[in-house]
Amino acid sequence: MTTAEGINELVNQHQVNQATAHDFIYDYKRLTQGKLFQRAMSAQAMTYFIEEIASTHGMSGFANAIESLWSHIRYYEGHTKTTMHKMRVVVTGFETRLPKSRLPRLTDVQAELANQVTKSLSDLSDARTKRLIIANKVAPRLEVRTTIYVRNPDVVAAVLDRAGGLCERCKSKAPFIRASNGTPYLEVHHRIQLADDGEDSTDNAMAICPNCHRELHYGATEKREEIT
Repeated sequence: MTTAEGINELVNQHQVNQATAHDFIYDYKRLTQGKLFQRAMSAQAMTYFIEEIASTHGMSGFANAIESLWSHIRYYEGHTKTTMHKMRVVVTGFETRLPKSRLPRLTDVQAELANQVTKSLSDLSDARTKRLIIANKVAPRLEVRTTIYVRNPDVVAAVLDRAGGLCERCKSKAPFIRASNGTPYLEVHHRIQLADDGEDSTDNAMAICPNCHRELHYGATEKREEIT
């Protein structure tokens, strides 16, 4: 069926106006391709479209539709400074049906949250308050996939022993004693991250306090570069 034929069918058989019919077909095509679409659609229509794609295009098309919808949500929210609550419910609901290999990565979910927090901080307080009034107070659950590195316990133990209860960056005492084993609480940080092909070795690791650890991961670039 051509685009023109599809538009005619929607107009004549389903009483959809021509402009909306064109948008529906455009959005549907982009959904199946996993590409960004900019034209808005109701959550109800989106649910119908993705269900249809799942039944006619298989798991590949279904995964593409979810990726496409996330792109649309990020685009729309970035331009309108609003949160698409209903559409987010739709996409997170469908994500639970993805096989493990198709699940979103934890790092992507964390990056998306950070972007949303930055956007909220830049918004007016009154606008944020209005959203909070109608916001769902029960956080939705989302299954994600993640990659972990199996670290050498001897490296962790040796670095903690070397530190002697003092942060190897700021030289302050460990903030508290672990209830589990009575040792000073410090966190072992890799100077070059394992994900960046850093070694799991005592030379590439340091025992630091939680504040320093957070700063090295999330602080200003020049602060992070102090130890490299």
